[in-house]
Parts: sequence; structure tokens; C-alpha cells
Amino acid sequence: MSAMETRSLGEFGPYLAMRPLGRQVQDSLDEALRALPPGGVLTIDFDGVEMMDYSFADEAIGTIYSRMSGKEYPDRYMVLLVKDDPVSQALLENVEVALAQRDAAAIAVPSEELAALVKSLETDREKAAKNGKPAPPAVAWRVIGKLPDHLVETLGAVMNQGQSTVRDIVDTLQLESVTACNNRIARLHQLRLVRRKAAIVPEGGRLYCYSGVF
Repeated sequence: MSAMETRSLGEFGPYLAMRPLGRQVQDSLDEALRALPPGGVLTIDFDGVEMMDYSFADEAIGTIYSRMSGKEYPDRYMVLLVKDDPVSQALLENVEVALAQRDAAAIAVPSEELAALVKSLETDREKAAKNGKPAPPAVAWRVIGKLPDHLVETLGAVMNQGQSTVRDIVDTLQLESVTACNNRIARLHQLRLVRRKAAIVPEGGRLYCYSGVF
């Protein structure tokens, strides 16, 4: 089971602008991430927000994702909850630019599917009980920010399989190089877009398994 907490940017008002307010929100997200147990997920929604400028988006969200990829908040994750309406999509534009400028990326899921996301975090499904591997999440997702196509492809393979080794991804994507695939997975893990768990193999040594953040 993974803990999850939701923070709404609407708590800071409908109009989010300038870096001072962005820093205030950054501090709030920082506190929430540090309070999560290992493996925890912080979800951020935009309910009640009508406008967000680039300076705020960069200071509040871009900076946090940049710090996360810089190895702060180990084994903690963030997900953006968004609605499929014109206002929400407009809000994401400045968030996406801010993330891209920092070579960062975020996973966004429809806020309407939050209940399904909670369920997938709180309970094992029947498939997982049968085969010992987590089932893929029954939640739509997309990437916001800067992520090359080959990394989006690799992320999709991890998300679809539920839990994978590098060899699994090589076979799924029919890649020629294990080293290149390992580099892809390492980058996704650095960006905190996938989870990594170490397992001891019978022959000795350590094997890493990767899965989605939810």
C-alpha cells in the first residue's frame, strides 16, 4: 500500500501569479512531500484556479519537480490531477513550459479518475494476487513537460506491464541494446516518473524491478 495526499492549488486563491506566491506554494508542497512515508504520492489538483502565470507555475511546480529529479524527496512522487475542460488545459500550458525549461516532466491523470487511482494505491487486484505482479493501473495518464519520444515509449511499456525488469522492457519494445534501455529507465527513475525496487536473485546479486508511480 502506498500513501497518497492531495493538495489543491485553489486553496491559494483563483488567481495565481508571481514568484512570491509561487514560493509560498512551493514551501507547502515541500512540507507535504517530506511528511509522506516512503513510496507516498502527492497529487496536485487545480480546482478553483482560474488563472496561473508562468512565474508562479515555475516557482511553485517547476522548482519542486526540478528538486525532485535532483534527488530530493527520495522515494516520493507527484501526480497532477487535471480536468478535461478549456480552463484546466489553459492552466497546464504554463506548467508545461516551466517543466520543459527545467528538463523535467510530470504525469497528469484526469481528476475524475481519482477514485480509481486511490483504489489502485490502496489494494492489490486479483491479477496481482494470482501472478505476484502488480496489475497496470486502470487510469488514463499523459506526460506534461519535456520528455523525448523514446522515453515516453519506455514509460508506456512500464505502465502497461505493471512491473518490469530492464530485460522485460527490452523484449517488449524489441530493443537491440540492454545498456540503452537501462539508460532510459535510469532517466525515468531520476525524473521520478517510475518506481524502482531492488530484489535479491537466487544466483546472488541484485535485480531492479520498475513500475508506475500509481
